[in-house]
Amino acid sequence: MRLSHIRDLLAVAEAGSLRAAGRHLGVAQPVITRSIRELERELGTSLFERHAKGVRLTRTGEIFAQRVRSVEAELRRAKEEIAQHEGSNKGQVSIALSTVTCMSLLPPVVAAFARRYPDAVLKVSESLFQPIENYLVRGEIDLWVGPLEPSRASPHFAVEKLFDNTRRVVARRGHPLASARSLRDLVDARWIRPTLSTRTTEADFEAMFESAGLPAPKIAIHSRSSLVTALAVANTDMLTVLPQQWIQFLPMAHLFEPLNLLEVMPGAPTCIVRKSGLPLTPMAEHLSDLFRRAAINHVQSGGQQLQVAPRGVP
Repeated sequence: MRLSHIRDLLAVAEAGSLRAAGRHLGVAQPVITRSIRELERELGTSLFERHAKGVRLTRTGEIFAQRVRSVEAELRRAKEEIAQHEGSNKGQVSIALSTVTCMSLLPPVVAAFARRYPDAVLKVSESLFQPIENYLVRGEIDLWVGPLEPSRASPHFAVEKLFDNTRRVVARRGHPLASARSLRDLVDARWIRPTLSTRTTEADFEAMFESAGLPAPKIAIHSRSSLVTALAVANTDMLTVLPQQWIQFLPMAHLFEPLNLLEVMPGAPTCIVRKSGLPLTPMAEHLSDLFRRAAINHVQSGGQQLQVAPRGVP
């Protein structure tokens, strides 16, 4: 099996046709066809099946493609790591961030990274942790930054805690319940279920009411979109629970009014998460340092409790 076989397989899987893959790679279609057939003969199975608009991976092909994506990612990373150790400023880093991380930490990080690596490519996606776990394991994403309970992370990951988080009940400006001081004052309110953080957020949300001896909250909207949540809170009398960073995010701050409740609502801490057992490239490690520094500045300006591990300590 040659590296060109892996390259061609992933190109066809991405493009959905042999011709499109050839155009993307700058290789004649017969060469791509021969490469795929050689790979199928070596593996003893079909990797693609035809359909009306081209080809798609078979079930076996999907399994194989998942594996070789990891191989390709590590080979690219190894090549870039050597070049960066020799002084190159080129390469790429792929990261995923939670919504609150985009709001609170990303702007200064992007600016500083662009100054240090003007010729690099930074690939950024916004995501909760669970949807991108497999991408981290396969090496397609270098690191994720967002709220996560370290004790709940798989051994596949190295988790570095940056700082603790607090959540707040928020309402629109001028809400009739703005003066409420306890969850007991909110038993008749209608709620947007907060599903913008971790898998346990919903259970924690309902547990707040249960532990206070109150009936379950009246859920009116289930939202997995930060935009939908913001618009619904700003334009209705519904309430929700959001991380403190939302309230501090200036483009949205004027939409919300946080309620000063007596109950404390801690949230999952903000962490840097990467695949365990493999070092980051120098470029990716520099990016991690930038997030650490941004976390320090964020905490110092917002008064949250900081917990930053020394550099190099997972």
